[in-house]
Amino acid sequence: MFFDLAMAPHPSDAPALPLADFIPYLKKRQANDLCFQVIDNERRVIRLSALREIKLSNGAPAVALLFCLGDRDKADPGFTNFKTGKVRIPKRADDEAGGLSVHAVISLKPTKNGGHLYRMVYEDVSGFGRSLIQVFLRAEFKTISDDQELTFKREGAKEPLKTRPMVELSGHASDRLKDSIKEGRLLHVELINYRERNLGFDESRFISSVRRDLSLSIKKELPQGDALRFIERVKEFARKNDYEAMRVRWKEPQASKAHSAKVDTARADAGEALFVKSAEVTLRRALPDISDTMSDELISKIKDFVR
Repeated sequence: MFFDLAMAPHPSDAPALPLADFIPYLKKRQANDLCFQVIDNERRVIRLSALREIKLSNGAPAVALLFCLGDRDKADPGFTNFKTGKVRIPKRADDEAGGLSVHAVISLKPTKNGGHLYRMVYEDVSGFGRSLIQVFLRAEFKTISDDQELTFKREGAKEPLKTRPMVELSGHASDRLKDSIKEGRLLHVELINYRERNLGFDESRFISSVRRDLSLSIKKELPQGDALRFIERVKEFARKNDYEAMRVRWKEPQASKAHSAKVDTARADAGEALFVKSAEVTLRRALPDISDTMSDELISKIKDFVR
């Protein structure tokens, strides 16, 4: 998954804090086994299990990370004998929990000089996504900022003020719908309309929102190359019938996972809509749910996508 990592300064009038300045301290915390957070009433724990400074394909500095999640509520893994069908379920120890791992690569060079946005690509793992990684990094960088007593001088203030980065991860919408769907197959279009909450009865005051959807499943017979024209026709229908937005799902050739893009029905050209890019890689051997060491093979493939 392709993301932008924002090191937004806090307070907002503070200068940007370079991501590269935090890496030595993060590396030291990881080496000293301090880089973990227990969350959800001690049901889950997030840990930075490995950190390595690397070079991207273009020579720019970057950092490779291995995040691990321990979850007491995750079901135990099971195995079946391929020939006999016999099932084996390993018994977990008292302090063990089900686990997941995510590999990530983050460029240490901001997208523009003096900026606070950094390109990031990470492994897409169900149950261990953006929000958990964002909260983890935000808390780690706050700890580092406090330990290093980072401050800035505000104009008119008598004393320096504490500062820290507010880490935010947002999908990097870089690919245009029309470029991706050109050779792909349209799967589904969903029309979305948010209505007034008052439905004409007293209890409607307890309704927080009302959404009306129209779901269109697309036949395989739609000729290749006609998907974009079809989307434009549906967009015109949606706009005339007061649908505010539409979500389009399609699949590129050779890809196992579908893409999705939200299109405002008021926009002139649906094909110009941007979507969060993802890419697929093939490894010599599939990784387990949780890894105790970083996969050099996966990191080498991920870093090729970081620009």
